[in-house]
Amino acid sequence: MTEENFPADIVFKAILRNTSSFTMETIKSILAERELRALVSAKESKNGNFVSYTISARFPSNDCLMTVCDDISSLDGFMTLF
Repeated sequence: MTEENFPADIVFKAILRNTSSFTMETIKSILAERELRALVSAKESKNGNFVSYTISARFPSNDCLMTVCDDISSLDGFMTLF
């Protein structure tokens, strides 16, 4: 996306190993630090080894989106974003 397309409503998923009971709160904190009003939901894998987090927010700029993605990808147990 280019800057002309922002602000934009973006939905993406983050897959993390199910290693911490605080991951949801950490993701919400990352978003709140940037004053983003976001919806975050979680779905555990069948065996409970992984959690898929769906994040939906209105991002003011591509830079803000990239910063949030970088912060989430640095979390313990991070696997992928899409």
